[in-house]
Amino acid sequence: MSRQNNIAIVLAGGKGDRLFPLTKYRSKPAAIFGGSYRIIDFVLSNLYHSGIRNIRILTQFQAESLHQHLRFGWYHRFGTSSEESIQTLPAEQSLMGGWYEGTANAVHQRKKHIIDADADIVNIFNADHIYLMDVSQMNDFHREKRAALTISAIPVKRELAAGTYGVLEVNEEGRLIGFEEKPQDPKPMPGSEEYCLASMGNYSFDPEVLILELKKDAKKETPRDNKGNIDKDVIKSDRKKYSSHDFGFDIIPEMLKKSKRIFVYNFQNNIVPGATEKERGFWRDVGDIDQYYLANMEARYIVPILNLHNKKWPIFTDVESAQPVKITEGGHNGKKVSESIISAGCIIGHSSLIKSVLGYNVELKDNAEVIDSILLGKNNVGEGAKVHKAIIDKNVIVPPGETVGIDREKDLGRGFIISQGGITVVPRDYKFEV
Repeated sequence: MSRQNNIAIVLAGGKGDRLFPLTKYRSKPAAIFGGSYRIIDFVLSNLYHSGIRNIRILTQFQAESLHQHLRFGWYHRFGTSSEESIQTLPAEQSLMGGWYEGTANAVHQRKKHIIDADADIVNIFNADHIYLMDVSQMNDFHREKRAALTISAIPVKRELAAGTYGVLEVNEEGRLIGFEEKPQDPKPMPGSEEYCLASMGNYSFDPEVLILELKKDAKKETPRDNKGNIDKDVIKSDRKKYSSHDFGFDIIPEMLKKSKRIFVYNFQNNIVPGATEKERGFWRDVGDIDQYYLANMEARYIVPILNLHNKKWPIFTDVESAQPVKITEGGHNGKKVSESIISAGCIIGHSSLIKSVLGYNVELKDNAEVIDSILLGKNNVGEGAKVHKAIIDKNVIVPPGETVGIDREKDLGRGFIISQGGITVVPRDYKFEV
């Protein structure tokens, strides 16, 4: 892998509505993952290890905690030269506009950074996925194909992709010949009725092509219905006049219609140093509570599909606690600690911790029981309390003898959200009645 003259634009402004209430006080890229990390750490670590050190992060909704995390966890890793720097670019009122309205509009508002970089390739990546990737391999593929745009893609079950992912159709040489943005009935891959080829939302662009397409798109109007929502049916009726200013819905279909050289990079061919064959192709869109929960559980497996201990490709972060883990007593009288991730600063009393993930500074009192759960940090589970199949956000104290995730009606009565998969979610700063 060689250093490349690239600039990366990281899209980190999403609300993450489907992850509510975990995104009530933080943006989706700032959501905690695997106990010690934020979701954005994965894309930034991938870019950093791939030799791409010129990065711009576009932020918008609930960005305070994200900005703080970047300031303490990431800024010190970069220099201040034009070739190696990281900058956060929040939406702001300016001559270019205000709020970012669509992914393409966000990049268009910040296109000066692309022009000034004079880069060979512009990487545009989302900040809300969990995966390991050597981006330089995708960029090498992009160069070999002399592509205007390269899209990274992976096979996804059609039922999971429906209404969620852009679905791609390619020819034998890997060139894009068909694209649908979030179809309800995704077109299956050749030879597989169960899977479709889904866009990961990661792009390698020729800079000149990108700037030209963004300028054309910016001139188009955005139609809205009487509720203020973007009217995509109107856009489809006249794409020359209208746009939602989104890469998936607008830019890619227009480039495809004009027969631009768009190629699809097979993410399953990506090789990350230190990763096993079993880990290859691991990618999770933690877009809703159930997918978020599942990905965390996969990380805590004894033999994980996602190995967070890969020393050749570490995930960097802001370490929020310098205190060690302390286990006062366990492993007998029916109490045990097993198959779990425990972050710094945790104190585990004579209690049961099974198949769970603990964030920073969690304390389990004697006879507490935490099973199949995720505690995001600064939590206290009181003596004899039980937490089963739940996600508990920061700064929540579970009183002695209390239960979470056991009595559904009781949890609903407290205002807790219970996901389709049966995961009980306790919001940040919740106070139990005692």
